[in-house]
Amino acid sequence: MASNHPIITIDALPPELLTQVFSFFDVPAPSDTRLHDEPEIDMLKASDTPLKYISLVSKRWRAISLPLLFRHVVWVLDRWDLPQTAPSEAEDPIDSFPLLAFLRASDLARHVVSFTMLVSNRMEPVIRRRRSRHGSRSFSASGIETRPQPTDEEIDGLLRNFQYQLSTAAAAHNEDNNWLWDMLFSLVDVQRFTIIASPQMLASLLSCMLFLGDADSFSHRHLLHILSLSVDPKARRTKTEGKLRSNSPSQVVPEPQPAPSHSCGCRRERKRTRSSLFTIRPWTNLLLNEGSSIRVYRNYEYFFRRPPSILGALLGSEEAPNDVALIPSTIRSLSYVAIFPLTTHFCSIIDNLPPIDRLFVQLVPRNNVLLDPEEMRNVQASDLWMERNSCYSLLLRKLLADGAFGAGDDDAETENAGNAQGGSSSGRRALSNWRRLREFESGDAADKEAWEMAVHWIESSGTGWRVEREGVFVRGPRSNPTPGSNSGSQAGLDGGTADDEEGGPNMETDIFPV
Repeated sequence: MASNHPIITIDALPPELLTQVFSFFDVPAPSDTRLHDEPEIDMLKASDTPLKYISLVSKRWRAISLPLLFRHVVWVLDRWDLPQTAPSEAEDPIDSFPLLAFLRASDLARHVVSFTMLVSNRMEPVIRRRRSRHGSRSFSASGIETRPQPTDEEIDGLLRNFQYQLSTAAAAHNEDNNWLWDMLFSLVDVQRFTIIASPQMLASLLSCMLFLGDADSFSHRHLLHILSLSVDPKARRTKTEGKLRSNSPSQVVPEPQPAPSHSCGCRRERKRTRSSLFTIRPWTNLLLNEGSSIRVYRNYEYFFRRPPSILGALLGSEEAPNDVALIPSTIRSLSYVAIFPLTTHFCSIIDNLPPIDRLFVQLVPRNNVLLDPEEMRNVQASDLWMERNSCYSLLLRKLLADGAFGAGDDDAETENAGNAQGGSSSGRRALSNWRRLREFESGDAADKEAWEMAVHWIESSGTGWRVEREGVFVRGPRSNPTPGSNSGSQAGLDGGTADDEEGGPNMETDIFPV
């Protein structure tokens, strides 16, 4: 007997239930899971996109799935797509960018959790001007002038020429891009904001100075860095832009006046622009991924090279205008990822650690780049590991500095210790900041031998540090015994430092053997 009950299909379900069903197809965004990988132009492409397929089934399914689909947004654009100056007040800049206009028109901006800018730099305007000077034109069959795509050789040649012109000085960028951040964050209120771009583009977007004299020694034109700012989900998410800006350094700082000169009176007064990106939200976490430095080791005196990096600008450890740190006081966690960076570069963190609670460092690749014959061409692998060992040795020396982790964190005691060492005010601040550090995590704990030796050194140092879990050291009393740790380490927490023990391990040679 046939049933009289009507057939119920999935389309008969209310939107709330469909949303719940579709949410099971949501997967972690690549922008959240791959930020520690080597930066690549296609690193955010996902092979499996079920939500996109769901949105193509019907208009109803599309309307229900779009808020889930646009929780994690990737904005791919060229640097030259952005205007060089702020739009006029009469213009709405959002209308100039189709993706942003779509988010607003579809009422999807309120659903965005993470926003990533993937900025390329094709240098097409430069090539276009050069071709116009030489009369290089091509025409289609209809007689309309077309612009052929530049070849890789042309772009590489232009980049080398551009870097050569700046080889004796740093590239200073004074573009005011604060209109861009104001536009974006008036539209979305995200937990994570990420920029993936070349070091040159990062410096340009952040209005800071960048040294390019040795850039050609580090990588090819596809070198990308990652800067990611995020807010702790547990923290209260409120829009405190006005309060943060009032407490931050002024956004425009005039440069020192040049001495009077009769040779030229036409030079304009240049003003320094400070990026508002770092204070436009109460960011609590900052990640900088500088990719691979392996290629610089092909040079004989590689240790004299200086990478193109915004690290000095973030820490305020370079000459003006990079002498004022971009990292705001709200940042409590700093993550630094780089593949075999030079020790001289890594010292920027050692000597200028900001006042943070947590530090994450990863210096070894997670991919198989060391097995790539082209990448390792003319590179001595022992040089790579020697630099890594030196970086970690310097870091552990700071963690285990004499008296750095006593029972209290008295500022006067810190200042006296800095004065006794003959350090500058910045050095005293860095020492004080190392004393305030509560957690250190290494992303390279897969090297079991080095990790076990580091554990032995930490637990026998008597400085108050202990092993929380693999790869993580925390400061404070032990709550539960850590599996695999030294059972006698607790007794040494109140004793002297390991440097005072005769026959103790040598930090540089014993902890990180080549």
